[in-house]
Amino acid sequence: MTRTELENQTPAAARLRISWALAAAGGLLLAIGPLLGVVDGAEPAYTSWPLLALLALLPPAVAGVLLMRGRPFVAAGLIAAVGVFAIGRFLSDLQLAFAPMAVARPELFRPTTLIAVTPSAGLWVLLAGHVLVIAGGLLAAGRAGMPADESEPPGLVALHVIIACWATVGLLGKPFSSADPFQLDRGPWDLPVLGLTGGLLLALAAPLATALAASSPDPDTRQGGVLGVSLALAGVVLPWLVAGTVATGLGISAGPVIALLAALTLPVLPLLARLVRLLRGKRDETKDLALPSVHRLHVAAGAFTVLSAVAMLAGAVLPQLVLATGGVAPELASANLLWPAGLAFGVLGLALFVPSTAAAVRPALVLGHFAMQLAAAGATEPVLAASQAGIAQPGAGFWLMVAEVPLGLLALVCAGLAGAVERENTEIGKRQEVPVAELGAVLLAGLFAVGAFALPTVRSDNYTAATLVPDSDPVVSASLIASLLVLIIALVVALRSRPARGAAVLAGGVLLMGVRALELPLTGEKVVGASAGPGTWLALAAAAALLVAAGLMGARATR
Repeated sequence: MTRTELENQTPAAARLRISWALAAAGGLLLAIGPLLGVVDGAEPAYTSWPLLALLALLPPAVAGVLLMRGRPFVAAGLIAAVGVFAIGRFLSDLQLAFAPMAVARPELFRPTTLIAVTPSAGLWVLLAGHVLVIAGGLLAAGRAGMPADESEPPGLVALHVIIACWATVGLLGKPFSSADPFQLDRGPWDLPVLGLTGGLLLALAAPLATALAASSPDPDTRQGGVLGVSLALAGVVLPWLVAGTVATGLGISAGPVIALLAALTLPVLPLLARLVRLLRGKRDETKDLALPSVHRLHVAAGAFTVLSAVAMLAGAVLPQLVLATGGVAPELASANLLWPAGLAFGVLGLALFVPSTAAAVRPALVLGHFAMQLAAAGATEPVLAASQAGIAQPGAGFWLMVAEVPLGLLALVCAGLAGAVERENTEIGKRQEVPVAELGAVLLAGLFAVGAFALPTVRSDNYTAATLVPDSDPVVSASLIASLLVLIIALVVALRSRPARGAAVLAGGVLLMGVRALELPLTGEKVVGASAGPGTWLALAAAAALLVAAGLMGARATR
């Protein structure tokens, strides 16, 4: 429906505008409440009001943009889905008025004694905001009475609901872990009746709103409803995750992580389904997911890649830590590794803007992205350790470094779609036999890579760098395991690909192994008496073998 058509339906249009106004007013109150303070006698565990304000205002802001762009059905579905979650959130926050010490809300307040806190004006503002969001959702339900322009049988309903049920499992668990005797880590099952009811309604809102949205015959309503579920889930669990990351004595639990992963997965399910269909060589005529041309997908992938690289480089420039006293902490040597990873990934992104080179460099993005994550993991560990110890909090550089992850993933999705569309429109010839020299170089690279990730790159008398064994540096170890698995899969894919594409995949492997090999020269200053461990030499050997294999494949592609 266009904006003009919407304006011609005066009652329905007015109803939808009123629902958006209610949701926007509610979001504003939800942003103001934490700023005023919801209780007297305790402060939040961290400076949470900017995050809470962003999460509260984001749904009405997105809905407003959709309305201005003539997408009323999408906006209505979004507002209605957020309204479903607001019912459980209202009851959960209402518990603060009767038994605030019984709940676990470190983003709103953190008890430091056994003396009970008392509700303040901010709590009533917060509850009023939930009421307005619920009212806006009720008005927006059913597309605010507007008839659909088109009807299309829904698909992937079962998969949407299954993923939403995982979010339910996450919301029913503990919001975080706590070693603080004053800060309880209670989940819904441990709360009084009012808090338990609100927690259960909040958890059930995920599959309920998802099922209602995904089963709609109107594609715009499906899109808006699922997007609203994702935004609502993020608004619930992100404050818990940040509290577990930065607050002293608190840690991240599995429940919010599962719910957040579900929130990130739901909106991209139709896109991923189309990608799988294209990769399997099938064609379809999905109306609500018309894909752009290969060139436009390359440009989109390049834009997200460059943005991801800029975020990484900005993370290397700005402070990773801010001392608890307010000063800037000393620079982290581990952040030096962000430079080569960010620069290399940025070069790949720029090459995607050039039509003559885009297809050639596109296969290198996956391993280039994992090279970024390997570099970021080394900088993440000391930041989390300092936050948990109460010495410092993450600085702007850390959050920018974290922001590169979703940007890079969007780049990979666009690149994958470009490859799938290109494959759909290109006749693939018979796969050629891989020459023995290429096969030998790839196998050697794989063997060297296993040793490079399994053995330390830096060592001294009292220090050994992280390896695949998750002992003192679990974040780095998890990144090493993921990088090795992806590299092995990429080597198999390279051998089964056309020579030009295989050479690009191997070139991406060179970036990954290069980041591993640079750990000593770029971060060794943090260790007294540091020397090269066997992982450094094996990483260099793996990079050299990958270069040889890429050169041989590239030469075969030009024949």
